Amino acid sequence: MIENACTKDAAIAANCNFEHEIYNFLQAWVDNSEEKTLLRFEQPLDAYLANDALRDFFLNTQFPLQQLLKNQAIAAHLGRCVQSVYFDSVSGDPLLSATEERIYNLARRMDVEQMHVPFRFMHPNKQTEAGNAVDISTYPTDSEEIRYNSSNHFTSRSANNNVFDELSKRCKAKIAPQLNILFEYGYLEERLRDVKDITARLHAEGETQLQYFVIYSRHSPQEGHFGVSVVVMDPAYADYPVRVLVCDTLLKELPQHPRWWPHFVAEFSNVFGDAIAEIIEDLSHPLQKVNIKGDNPYRHDWDCPYYAASMAEALADLITASPDFLRNGSLIAIHTAMKALMPDYYHADLELKSRASIQEVNRLKRWQSGMLMIKELLKGSDAKESLNA
Repeated sequence: MIENACTKDAAIAANCNFEHEIYNFLQAWVDNSEEKTLLRFEQPLDAYLANDALRDFFLNTQFPLQQLLKNQAIAAHLGRCVQSVYFDSVSGDPLLSATEERIYNLARRMDVEQMHVPFRFMHPNKQTEAGNAVDISTYPTDSEEIRYNSSNHFTSRSANNNVFDELSKRCKAKIAPQLNILFEYGYLEERLRDVKDITARLHAEGETQLQYFVIYSRHSPQEGHFGVSVVVMDPAYADYPVRVLVCDTLLKELPQHPRWWPHFVAEFSNVFGDAIAEIIEDLSHPLQKVNIKGDNPYRHDWDCPYYAASMAEALADLITASPDFLRNGSLIAIHTAMKALMPDYYHADLELKSRASIQEVNRLKRWQSGMLMIKELLKGSDAKESLNA
């Protein structure tokens, strides 16, 4: 459980204080920018500040989110730690104030993805013009696809590129002589072609040691699920791997294969030929709940980026400690060793954590991804201030 979890009363009090700070911020902005209050029309000031001022601020301000973060009280609230957030016991949604929701929603509508705070916004087609969330009860009766879309809840929204970048930085920080981490945008087949090219280049440069490639990627354009692969290559033979291990995240029991197993095989076959299917080994971990259409959207599990990153880091650590273990170790031994390096999802006795515990870990990670994003925006804001000083 999250230590020192925030109570609902404490969250409500913090949200009220935040609303007060935003009101004062927007009032000061209006006083200095009356020519930009395009949406005010004949509204009384209080009504305008409550309904439309924030949208005007976003429409008329360069880097509006960063401008908001220059206010210390606003920055402290938006960047608060997970222990200062109350999460609904059923849906897992954080208790945000109305204006905080609007801030994330309006930022999501901006063209610059670096302004999109992970998991905290509704998809633009589920927002009102002012940036409020549209209540699902108002959706058309025939809108099954819209209702199914996971954008409705914090715990089951899909990750954006900001999360990919965050996970990439941490994994790429692992460095070892024979370790190559391919944590890039794109799909598995592209990364496998990179493996061949890099291996051939290393051979031309005189490298003779086996090379271990840890690949974190989406499977294919047809199946966008994230997974991890380890490809062991001999520099003298760039056309065919020495060993191939693939890791999926689907909740299942080995040796069963995930339903998208053919995509793994097809991507490898496209690069190394059909014979590669004979040596591909399944190192999957049963972490991710299968999404069932018709289930409540907040029960959908879209956390494969975090599961896959945890597997990639574990494999990188094993290669760093003993490359030969990944070359010659049994599948069961490698699988077991990975568990010991994945404490977010496995207990110390290597038993898989309960579904509730895994959900809580991922909820914490989702909030922290937003915190890191806001911290980056704060650093960018400070840099701009320094340049303008």
